[in-house]
Amino acid sequence: MIWKNIIKTALIGTDRSDLSETTLEELEKLGVDLEATPANILLEGATLYAQMRKAGFQPKKWEGEIPFPTQKDKSKICSKKSSEHLTMILNGTFTPALDNFIEQLIFNKKSLPPELLPELLEKCRSDKSLWQKLKNAIGERGNWLIGQNEDWHFLIGKTNQVNWEDGTKDERLNLLNHLRNTQPDEAVENIESTWAEDDWQHRVEYLKTLEQNLSLADEPLLEKCLDEKRKDLRRTAAILLEKIEGSELQKRMWQRLQNCINLKSRQLKKDKLEIELPETCDNEMLRDGIDPRKQWSKGGLKASYFAQMFIIVPLSNWEVFFDKKAKEVLEIFVRSEWAELLVQASIVAATRHRDENWMEAICHFYFKNYDKNRWEGLDVKVLLEKLPEHLFNQFSIQELKDVKTILENNNPLVHLLQLNESHWDKNLTLLLMKNLRYLISQNINYGWNMIHYRNMLDRAAYGSDTELYEILNRSWANDEGYWTNWGKEIDNFLRVLKFRRDTIVELEK
Repeated sequence: MIWKNIIKTALIGTDRSDLSETTLEELEKLGVDLEATPANILLEGATLYAQMRKAGFQPKKWEGEIPFPTQKDKSKICSKKSSEHLTMILNGTFTPALDNFIEQLIFNKKSLPPELLPELLEKCRSDKSLWQKLKNAIGERGNWLIGQNEDWHFLIGKTNQVNWEDGTKDERLNLLNHLRNTQPDEAVENIESTWAEDDWQHRVEYLKTLEQNLSLADEPLLEKCLDEKRKDLRRTAAILLEKIEGSELQKRMWQRLQNCINLKSRQLKKDKLEIELPETCDNEMLRDGIDPRKQWSKGGLKASYFAQMFIIVPLSNWEVFFDKKAKEVLEIFVRSEWAELLVQASIVAATRHRDENWMEAICHFYFKNYDKNRWEGLDVKVLLEKLPEHLFNQFSIQELKDVKTILENNNPLVHLLQLNESHWDKNLTLLLMKNLRYLISQNINYGWNMIHYRNMLDRAAYGSDTELYEILNRSWANDEGYWTNWGKEIDNFLRVLKFRRDTIVELEK
């Protein structure tokens, strides 16, 4: 209101409007001489408030008890230079370097700078995975700071001691999140104790907390929820049961899948796998979470019923069923008349269950066959993104070492190098530089059709070993040919690699 009054008076003029009494009182508190001319009062007031507005806001007056200070932190705080590096990461200049910075900070047994702790802890409220990386780098000072802000208490499992029966929904959720990390069975007991009286929306939220430390011990409650009237409750329970290895729901899905397979298929050699898709989505399938309206990539609703069941079951079941290894079972799927359906479902299942044997088998198959018309509709991006580091480097090096042409945008190797955030093997980085030199030797300009190379360079900059910086910097510096067409992209790659190297060197001091 003070600022608006000053602006209004300035626009109208002091000869036509006076500053309000409230404004004059506030200006006097700030030291403005009210004996001066109205114009000077207005000018000095506007100058002061303009600066105050830049500062953001006036902090509220603290009215509570002043907390005891933290005990002297025994952890070694990182240097001022490292703090500057972290500030550059947090302000968006080198954002993807945050994980690497935290890893090196912990490796070198140092803690975060105090001035940046509030910003990072606040980020943890919306990014739970960040807390898992940060928690060993905040030091005693960070733990003390968390204790001063109730919004951060959940990070360390601290919760106000509330009685479950009398607690609000938010208090109960905080309690459940705490118990799932300490006494998971007690969390289930609390949910069950007031189940009949709770709103169904609240029950859905309570069930979702069970995803932490989910186990077979949670199965009885979740199985009961499959018979609830509310769809959201049934669906939430089904999603959780799907994730419990060895759950009865998984077993029921597996039995249904076997009923779709001709048992003669067990003896398959070169014959095709015979599949009879389910005609309808019956009540039992509905109970177990099969969506009768969901469309799969192709094949209609019957194929969708089959695929929804398929992705819930661990792929290792098929290895036992056929008494064959993952690669051999995949070959059986490929020979089937429903090959596209089975392979796509296998991609989703392998990613969902983190089955490395199947991930490897699928990658071997897809890299060899991706350019064939039959497989052009497969979506493997989610698998490539989640591929474990050793498989990422294995396939990337294997595919890149023999490349002597321009990598096209639809090449699965390009998708792998852009999507996967694993650390790069040194040989992989050198191979990409070799391929880039080939482009430069062909006088190919960087343009919109080459943007996938910039994306790969960005990932290489944040994923490559920083020990390569000196070698790569010298090699490109001696090659003036790149300046014309690719200078900006290569310089940015080297700039990021140097920044990451400097952060590591500073943290090692």
